[in-house]
Amino acid sequence: MQNAPAYTAKVTDYDRTIATRTYSAGEADALIASAQFDEDDVSPDADRSGRITITRVITGHRSALDCEPRTLRRTIRLEPAWAPRQVTVRQYEDLHLVNVRESEKSSARVVDGRIQAGLTTIPPAAAERLFARGWLTAHPDGKLTVSYAGQIAMVLHEHRAETGYVGTDKRVVDAFGVGEWQIDDPLFLARCSCGYRADYRFDVRAMAQAACRKHRYEHLRGVFA
Repeated sequence: MQNAPAYTAKVTDYDRTIATRTYSAGEADALIASAQFDEDDVSPDADRSGRITITRVITGHRSALDCEPRTLRRTIRLEPAWAPRQVTVRQYEDLHLVNVRESEKSSARVVDGRIQAGLTTIPPAAAERLFARGWLTAHPDGKLTVSYAGQIAMVLHEHRAETGYVGTDKRVVDAFGVGEWQIDDPLFLARCSCGYRADYRFDVRAMAQAACRKHRYEHLRGVFA
């Protein structure tokens, strides 16, 4: 299952022709690494879809007879084969374990179908599911890394942003000068499972939702830093 499709790609070429193909986790990782090396724009969606858009922009003269340069764009829209927000707590912990081994320069490996990560092992069935979802990449030397698809799934698990609200009241004085407290419009909050809380309380829910997306997007962008 190491070559299972991780993404379906919609490629819009410079001449606006459109083609589709699939990428395994390793192929997608190589594509993104190459795009970053070439300084193409690699941008994740701000929502929880896990989609990534790679954009290459070229500017130049099409021929010696062209008076003005032209700017053309080629985009690759990567749609994950598995919704990253469906990662379970156990799968997140397994991916985190592989990540930790990589950061400690002692990468996890596949041994007899199971993943060996230091003194801890991930059973074959669980390992197969991680590969099937494209969340792990196996390298020729046997080492394992969490793929870009897996890293996005981890970020979305860590940053489950949501909006809430707090009730408010206001003092109303009638024509006779008699005042009373009445229920007023609520104020909306932006918060995240990571502990983030926006300092500001918003008058409109859409503004709180935008703050949630901005917070999540910053962490998704960090995957490609």
